Amino acid sequence: MKRIATCLAATAALACAGQLQAHHSISTIDITTPVWVKGTVVQYVPGNPHAMIELDVRAADGEVQRWSVEGPFPGRLERYHLASDFLKAGDVIEACGFVPKPNPERPLPRPRFIHSELLLMPDGRMRLWGPYGKLDNCVRPNDSKEVWLEFLSDPMARDLWCNNYVATFALSPLASKPLVDEINAALEPPCR
Repeated sequence: MKRIATCLAATAALACAGQLQAHHSISTIDITTPVWVKGTVVQYVPGNPHAMIELDVRAADGEVQRWSVEGPFPGRLERYHLASDFLKAGDVIEACGFVPKPNPERPLPRPRFIHSELLLMPDGRMRLWGPYGKLDNCVRPNDSKEVWLEFLSDPMARDLWCNNYVATFALSPLASKPLVDEINAALEPPCR
């Protein structure tokens, strides 16, 4: 009986190893350089350990590239109140995300891969997507302050903006500091 229990425990540990290896923390992500990709949704999979979106993105040379856009784990998807079909094949979206830091022991799953923080939906609204990154680094100079303020009216988005990253990590030189400052000044109540 003891031998069977030991074998079952070893089997369970091995079965979980792949999932544990796939999970990561913000320390493995390069949050200093935001990456924006715009493309057509090929597939959306609300899976475990993280939801994934496959996008076909047309490069500057006209070549279509497949990008993997990682998002939240299932529990966070539930908190975002996202229907399993909130994205459909053919939808054109934009995603702001961050690439994993180089690690020779764990190469990238795919060469075009980002941990996305934010989605810009077909209707022009922003949607919080994943927990990895620095949300204010996704602000672009031509973005609308009003769109950002509407987005930050969501308590989870505001929490990520105000509490988790604004004071902890430096703003990327690619982000629009004047617009970030305008957004911060317009928040009611202000971030503390």
